[in-house]
Amino acid sequence: MKMEIERAVVINLDRDSQRLERFYQALPADWPFPRPERFSAFDGSRLPCPPWWVAGDAAWGCFRSHQCVIEQAISDGAQSLLVMEDDAFCHAEFSTLFKAFERELPIDWQWVYLGGQHIQREQGLPIRISEPVYRPFNAHRSHAYAFRGATAMQMVAAHLHDRDAWGEKHHVDHRFGELHAEFDGGLYCPDRWLIGQEAGFSNIKQKHLDANFFPDARSFYDLRIDHPVIAVVGSSHRQRMIVAAILHRLGISFGTARPPEAIAEAPESYCAPGFDSVCDHLVTGQSWNLVNDQAFRVAHLRMWADRRLKAAKNEMPIGATHRKLALLYKDVQAAWPQTTFIAIAGDDERIGIEAVHDRSVDSAINELASGAKVHCIKKVDFDAPEQLVERLAAMVGVEFKPADVATAKQLAISLCRNA
Repeated sequence: MKMEIERAVVINLDRDSQRLERFYQALPADWPFPRPERFSAFDGSRLPCPPWWVAGDAAWGCFRSHQCVIEQAISDGAQSLLVMEDDAFCHAEFSTLFKAFERELPIDWQWVYLGGQHIQREQGLPIRISEPVYRPFNAHRSHAYAFRGATAMQMVAAHLHDRDAWGEKHHVDHRFGELHAEFDGGLYCPDRWLIGQEAGFSNIKQKHLDANFFPDARSFYDLRIDHPVIAVVGSSHRQRMIVAAILHRLGISFGTARPPEAIAEAPESYCAPGFDSVCDHLVTGQSWNLVNDQAFRVAHLRMWADRRLKAAKNEMPIGATHRKLALLYKDVQAAWPQTTFIAIAGDDERIGIEAVHDRSVDSAINELASGAKVHCIKKVDFDAPEQLVERLAAMVGVEFKPADVATAKQLAISLCRNA
């Protein structure tokens, strides 16, 4: 569908004439919309803030500027509106990308982000509508967005006025984002951001920022992890931590922390910073339910592995462990195709809801083992720590340095003795 825009506006402070000139010069020769009219932005350094506003003067000026642009369009009866900030700049392939997006844009569109940042990704990711079109869960930033129809503009304007419905510390783009998850109209964004934010001094952050295109909607799904991953699963925290610490000492990166000298010193998932948060977001509630759909869970596992690989900076496998990880085994297999599973036998020590969770973990491991190769570690194996190290090295299938094996054995002796 053709994305027709009746009114286009660029928000610009009077003192930032150079930014405005740069903005206009950077517009593509085949810019598909009306030339943006300059809106003289409210200067937060001169405009008194209400006593309840605590986000800063510059943010107040920004808030009022966007609010007035939208309200003026409503008052004038404009049927569509494109709002840009003067630090917006177009992708080098803007025309080609925009035409592909426009062709697939659903006929019901009411609110479109041409540039932005996808936030709250642990709660929701953009949903694919077609190859070039997604529906954002929460799009942050306000440098390039568009409305069509009075309904969407009035809804946003009303929300900006309803101070009781939102907190006092957030900026206008946060206020927009609050509406996205519950907005029942046509809210869309491109698979690749078409408009980024130019380098320059930020009046809001009071510092120089580099030019930036934030991660695209499709990037969360396009990641591919073609690297070995060692997944240590099982309900026993203590024994999982011993195995993870041994593997970490051998050279399998479970994180940046050093293995503990005593396993009692190791908090949950000490060896995989952030991974406990990932698992807790993907498996929730007392019943340990998997959240969202598989594509969402697989994307988060891939994003975590991508971050770990960049931090590890070597060719060795990376490692992951968490009590809930076994329940995600199907997602793990989809996210990390080269996964080696090491399962720790349960200890049957807990009662109540914890015992229910343990049974869920054990059941998931049994399901996994029925269709894939799983290396099993039993409680008795921890009575022979040096042999345990040798078994783990063989399971991983990596030729470790003799010195690393020796120090891993020393660690294993200490951990198994103190466990």
